[in-house]
Parts: sequence; structure tokens; C-alpha cells
Amino acid sequence: WAAPPPIPVNRWSWVGGEQRRMRLLVLRSAWGLRGLRDAPARTLAGLRSAGFDGLEASLEDLGASAEARAEAVRAARDEGLSLIISAYSSWANYEGPATEQLLSPPSAHLDRLTRELEAIAEASVAAGPLSPVLRVNAHSGSDAWSEDEAAAFLASAVEAASRIGEALPPVSHETHRGRALCCPFATARLLRRVPQLRLTSDLSHWVVKTERMLDTAPEQELLLGRVAPAVDHLHA
Repeated sequence: WAAPPPIPVNRWSWVGGEQRRMRLLVLRSAWGLRGLRDAPARTLAGLRSAGFDGLEASLEDLGASAEARAEAVRAARDEGLSLIISAYSSWANYEGPATEQLLSPPSAHLDRLTRELEAIAEASVAAGPLSPVLRVNAHSGSDAWSEDEAAAFLASAVEAASRIGEALPPVSHETHRGRALCCPFATARLLRRVPQLRLTSDLSHWVVKTERMLDTAPEQELLLGRVAPAVDHLHA
């Protein structure tokens, strides 16, 4: 569980008229993390002792019920850890058969994603005004859809998050294989069609998808000029 040392980030932002230094938070993924559902307080205390700033986990990782998930969120709050909670429009945690779930219609994906966003909002509110939930990482849609279907779905997902309101932390949609944002070039076009869309950038999926490093000048221009401004969260 050893965390890397803190990474200084020499960037500044303006908040309320004041210049503030940005800090990089290093969160552990729940992949392979044992004990979270059975003993969340002890497990999260171990993460803090290992030097992590928090945890990224799905609803299923946190607990089988709303009460169990609320307990895990409160345990993170008490340890001073941040949480990012993953939401899935289908194929949660990438467990079990994939094809039938990914090929379900966009309406089914939207229903499932909306339910998960509502459950995340509920878990965050349960922790009180000092909720540790920073954001939602959404695994959204299917690579089987047309670009028109993907654009309509993503616009509806943004609208669904907005309807839930302030109880829901900000949502960013991951660039993930098998999903609507599986391709860098399609993602850039979708950002033009859905400008409110925010991203979780996991470039490893695009490298595997395209079978190259995306390091030519035109590709770098696309990544830095069109995609990077929409990125709020990084997987690395």
C-alpha cells in the first residue's frame, strides 16, 4: 500500500480573488483492496497511514446497502481522506459477462447511470456538510453506438446530473475502452457537441485502442488543445 511521496505542482489558481497553489491528490484505486466492505474504518485508516490522500471506489466496493455505503463515506471523512466514487451505466466493476450489458440501448444505460448518481448523492449527503466525496467518475455508454447515439446519451447524462443538484459532486466521464469515449478522435468531436461534458483522462485506454502513443504533432494538438481543457481528473 505504499504511496508515492507528495508531488509538488507548480500551478496557481484564482479563488475568490486570491491566488492559491494547486495540490495534486494521490488516491488509491479500490482494485485489489481487501477489507473495505467488511471493515471500512480499519481499511481506510491503513490507507491514510500508507500516505494516500484518499480512495477511488465504486458503490459496490463501498457496500451492499445504502447504510453500508454511508458508513464507509463517514469513515473516510473521519480519517481525513478524499473519495471519488465510480458510477456505471452498465457492466459495474467490469465483472461478469460484458456483451449483453454493453449492447443494451442508450435508455437502459441512462436509467442505470442515473440511479447510481442518485445513490452517490445519497451517500455523500449522509456524511454531512464535510462530505469527503470530491467527484464522481462515470463509466458511460458503449463503443457499439453511433456518434449521434453517444452524443445524445452524454448530453442526457449531463442533464441528469444537473437535475440531481448540489447533493451530487461534480461528474467526469472516463476515457475508457468499451465506452462511448473509447476513441480520442471521437471524444474530441463529442466535446464539441456536448461542451458541458467533463472528463476523467486515462490515456492508457486510448493507447491500447489506437495501438500507438498518440505522439505525432496533430495528435498532440488534439489532446492538448481539445481534450485537456475538459479534463478534471486523471488516472495514471
